Amino acid sequence: MSNEAPARTDETRTQRGDVLALLRDAGPLPRIEIARRTGVSPTTITRTVNQLIDENVLVEGNPVSPSKLGRPATEVSINAESYYVVGVQIGIGSVQLGLVDVLGSTHDQHAFAYDIATPVHEVITTTAEAVSTLIEASQIDSRLVIGVGIAVPGPVDAAGRRILLPINLDWRDVPVADIMEPLIGLPVRVDHNVRSMALAEHRFGVAQDCESVAFVYLRTGLGAGLVVHGQPFSGGVHGAIELGHLQGVADGASCICGSTGCLETVLSERALREQATALGLDESDGNPLTAMWHAAETDKSAREAIDRIVAMLSHGLAAFVNLLNPELILLGGALAAVPDAFFERVTATTNRAVFPLLRPSVRIEPSSLGMDAGVLGGATSALERYFYV
Repeated sequence: MSNEAPARTDETRTQRGDVLALLRDAGPLPRIEIARRTGVSPTTITRTVNQLIDENVLVEGNPVSPSKLGRPATEVSINAESYYVVGVQIGIGSVQLGLVDVLGSTHDQHAFAYDIATPVHEVITTTAEAVSTLIEASQIDSRLVIGVGIAVPGPVDAAGRRILLPINLDWRDVPVADIMEPLIGLPVRVDHNVRSMALAEHRFGVAQDCESVAFVYLRTGLGAGLVVHGQPFSGGVHGAIELGHLQGVADGASCICGSTGCLETVLSERALREQATALGLDESDGNPLTAMWHAAETDKSAREAIDRIVAMLSHGLAAFVNLLNPELILLGGALAAVPDAFFERVTATTNRAVFPLLRPSVRIEPSSLGMDAGVLGGATSALERYFYV
């Protein structure tokens, strides 16, 4: 497999990608079952599978006999460590990186902080150096690393190469891929951070069996991403879902976007910390939302703060459900580490604001990816572009 970004144009490449995606999602299968599920002739599938075995991308397992008649078939599966990508999450003041295999397991990680006043080209150059160092330190054959996926905090261009307008950074139309590729000698894919997290949950997390999944992520701001029919939603002008800038309170607090009363004025790390500090709460666990939730058991002011937070979050989620009706909504970042009772209350409050026909379908759960969601999101975007094609 070349380090050049492949294009899905010819029949062989399409069959290759279909076989790999099927084995990723279904696990080991015999050739005849791959042919049945893909609708491709057994002869063609055998040729494609044998080529992938020769390349060490697939491996043969134990013989299986679906019936008592006939010769047992041998299952084939993906060799997880046949190739790797580097997943990168560029956050507001921090960068996380991970070396990820083709089945979504992270092998090595690194992180560093940066001052948000640092020129963007310097941040990208430092990130490129960190990517090269991560690969070298891993002692993996560098020829097995086929690309880099970067999850960025804002809308990207349709080609997946530029970040356009991150609301919390003073960056404008930055050609991230063009800057980084000559520095690392690998193809680079750029994607909206939360959209890539939704894709990662669909490919490797708790949403693998879902037709559609929404991911809502709270850190510096409140972002959302969506996968529909197994594909990342990229409709509209820039494919971004700016959930945090949905107005939740008329004439509310001023937002960094220039509007007022946005959900993000209550639902962001900074806003949550300010609320916890005003209540005099200990944030030793690092999550002000958790501190407020526990304090609400005995403190009236904390209870009122939680009521406001639940109301704002449920308002946004209900709008999401009414407009797009995802099968599953996953909450990540600071929203993933709160007690189960929080999810139950948010679900109940959201349900009351959802169109009656849709209420039975509302499922809200914590993300399964933890704080590494952005790294795996970036990696998944790269795998979609450079491996599952």
